[in-house]
Amino acid sequence: MSWICPNCEREFRGKNQFHSCEQSTIEQHIVDKPEFIVEIFHALLDLVTSFGDVELLPLKTAIQVKSNSTFLSIYLKKNKVHLEFQLGSESKLKQITKAVRISKHRVFHHADIYSIKEIDSDFTILLLEAYKTIVKQ
Repeated sequence: MSWICPNCEREFRGKNQFHSCEQSTIEQHIVDKPEFIVEIFHALLDLVTSFGDVELLPLKTAIQVKSNSTFLSIYLKKNKVHLEFQLGSESKLKQITKAVRISKHRVFHHADIYSIKEIDSDFTILLLEAYKTIVKQ
């Protein structure tokens, strides 16, 4: 059963789910960012939109990508694109900077992308797994 926040009118899975009501735009996130950051961002968007029906939610500090729930958070920094997502097991790919087990079947991952070349076939499979992990719920 879903819950709709009375302030921002966003829909969530749990009642009174913690979130930020402050929303943004894609344009506000990419303004004044180096060209290579914008290129990485667009490559990621092209990739995740190929997985299926997804929605972009530009918030104050991140752009969330959701299907039936959020499966990817994208943070555009000055020198990298930081990503956060969940998988069923821990990944050891070089892009992963931190992995924290949050339950028996979930591991929360942090990844940093410094170059569009790092969005390789192995990383593509990883993000597809993150998408499938959330969609199957």
